[in-house]
Amino acid sequence: MKHLIFSLTLLLAGSFAMAQEPPVKKSKVVKATEKINQQTQKATEASNEVVNQSQQAANNVKQVVSNAKTVISIFEPILRFRLKKNRAAADTDIAVQSDPVTTTDPAVAAPPTPPYDDPAVYVTQADITQGTPVVAEGPAYNTDGTANLGSQNNKKFGCYIDVAQGSVMDEVDAAGNARSIDLIFTATNAFNEQVPMYAFLTPSYVKNDAAAYNFFKGTKYKDRNIPPAEWDEVNESEVAMTSLTGQQFEKVQNNNQLMAVVKQVKGFGQKVESRVKLDGKVIAVKTEMGDRTAYGLIYIMNHYGTTGDNGYLKIRIKVTGFDQNGDGIPDGAAYQNIP
Repeated sequence: MKHLIFSLTLLLAGSFAMAQEPPVKKSKVVKATEKINQQTQKATEASNEVVNQSQQAANNVKQVVSNAKTVISIFEPILRFRLKKNRAAADTDIAVQSDPVTTTDPAVAAPPTPPYDDPAVYVTQADITQGTPVVAEGPAYNTDGTANLGSQNNKKFGCYIDVAQGSVMDEVDAAGNARSIDLIFTATNAFNEQVPMYAFLTPSYVKNDAAAYNFFKGTKYKDRNIPPAEWDEVNESEVAMTSLTGQQFEKVQNNNQLMAVVKQVKGFGQKVESRVKLDGKVIAVKTEMGDRTAYGLIYIMNHYGTTGDNGYLKIRIKVTGFDQNGDGIPDGAAYQNIP
């Protein structure tokens, strides 16, 4: 019995001693591996944080640029493209006639600022108000910032208009720029000899609708042989009559205001017709295609003549401001690149 008790005592003592032994030390390799894993995890977390912060910063920049684009000033293409300050125009002509610069100095060799982006050359409404001497590109444009849009019968002014660039074209010019034409103005008594029909037509309507030629009937066109019927490509614009007054047109000063007006206009379609003269009316036009987007308002200040070869409209145009660099100021080059 004593031997049994002694044996059990030794066994318990051994177990207790084993329980008190310190744990086996980790090898240097294991420790190094664990340290590397910890550093890798920290680096990954730090990297993810940098990516998240960079993405947030990029999103913030995009938002700032987007906000700038939504509030930039309205672009008036007639002022920017069809008129020039008198002195600046003369200086530009002299510069064009001079010998080209051959220096390698970047400050000197850099190409000159285009006149439509140079405030010393292009015209603003403030310039006109202050009486700055201005010259017009041609007889279709007036030095007060308006353009003369003729009817299809007019002998002097074209009836085709590129709203984005404020360009009035006749059938010769239009044939080579069909994709850029937004609207066609016509005046005819073909529907009623006593009551004229005045209309703004979209190019796609005139080309594709079999009855559209009736709007062209008059002193110049007497059959179905009308220019747009021969165009290879046409602009898919839409047009609508608005209830805006001339005073309200003047109040539209930025993209937000113009887009709000356009969105509220009802009845956009392929044509606008009127049995009365269009003095004081405001027309809305929009083009939404893959390579051409434009939203604009046309204010008809005066309507001269009727259906003869002297009928025309005196108009002003405001279009969406395109801002390429996010500085909040419309860039003329953006309009020159529109088809």
